[in-house]
Amino acid sequence: MIWPSKRRNRRRGFSLLEAMLAMAILALVLGVALGGVGRTVGQVGQRSDAAWGTELARSVLDEYAVTRDATLATGSAAPDWRWELSVSSGGAGLQEATVMVWRAGNRARGVVLRALLAEGGP
Repeated sequence: MIWPSKRRNRRRGFSLLEAMLAMAILALVLGVALGGVGRTVGQVGQRSDAAWGTELARSVLDEYAVTRDATLATGSAAPDWRWELSVSSGGAGLQEATVMVWRAGNRARGVVLRALLAEGGP
C-alpha cells in the first residue's frame, strides 16, 4: 500500500481571499498617504501665491516711490495677477501708500502692503 505524501496536499500560491485582503490593506494605506500629500501640495500652492503677491506688491510700491506715477493705481501682471494702489496723506509730510495684490477671481486671498513715503518724492 502506498501512503499519500503530505507534500502533494500542500498548496502553492495565495487564495483569492488572501489576495483581496492584501489589496484592501494596500489601498487603505495608500489612500491615507496620498490624502496627506494632497493637503500639503495645496498649502505649498497657497504659500507660493502669498510670496509672489508680496513680491509684486513690493515692486509696485518701489516703483511708485521712485516715479510717483499715478498710472500705477491699477494694473495687472502676467499671468493673472491684479493690483490696486491707493495713496493718502499721512500728515507730517508723509504719504501712506497701500497696495492690494490678488490673483484674478480670488480677491479675498489678496496681499495688502502699506508703506509711508515722503510727500516730496525720493
